[in-house]
Amino acid sequence: MFLSRSYVSFTSVRYTRAPGFLWLETGMAGRWRQTTPDELATWLEPVPVPWAFAGGWALDLWAGHTSRTHSDIEITCLRGDLKALVDSLAGFEIVVARNKQLSPWLAGAMPEPPFSLWLRRHGELLWDFEIVSEAHADDAWHYRRDERITRPLDLLFRQTPAGRMVIAPEIQLLYKAKAPRERDIADLRHFWPQLDPAARHWLMQAVAVAHPEALPMLDELERSRYPAGGAISTSS
Repeated sequence: MFLSRSYVSFTSVRYTRAPGFLWLETGMAGRWRQTTPDELATWLEPVPVPWAFAGGWALDLWAGHTSRTHSDIEITCLRGDLKALVDSLAGFEIVVARNKQLSPWLAGAMPEPPFSLWLRRHGELLWDFEIVSEAHADDAWHYRRDERITRPLDLLFRQTPAGRMVIAPEIQLLYKAKAPRERDIADLRHFWPQLDPAARHWLMQAVAVAHPEALPMLDELERSRYPAGGAISTSS
């Protein structure tokens, strides 16, 4: 089997074995090491392609403060750069996470989206970080959950005052607007007021196309920015 016995023996995770993959069933707590952004940036120094922090850590790094605890840490890159990124990480065990299955990363064989990659240093028990990748064509980014949503590639990543590259906060919050978990709702509530007007407008329009069921929540967040009686609906 491609994964070590120590990994499949986690008491907090149950798996169903099948040829070539493991099926993740229940109890996902305890699978991730608490890797810090500084540690991860050091490990990724040899990477020859652009990458950025993603997920909840990206929002905190953009805002310059830690808003909550994080169960894991992830980065993102353009899908066309993914192979070059992975090829530079020889010190890590890498598997593909797709449809609740873990399977080996096969060099030269790009998995069918959607998928992410889990990485841990060789010999380690816990997974160190996750990689997601962004769809793109020509000079445009495409939202991987609804490719009707596009944006110029030069607006995909932002550099923080501390010098870290992060995915644009309005794009990260768009990902969090689909079937939001409790922590996603908390992030939307916390970071919505910190977006500039152009970013809030873009996010509202993107959610209207891709996740219209989340519009009432964004309307509520926008109304909360105004004094009582002064709000104007932005979902029309």
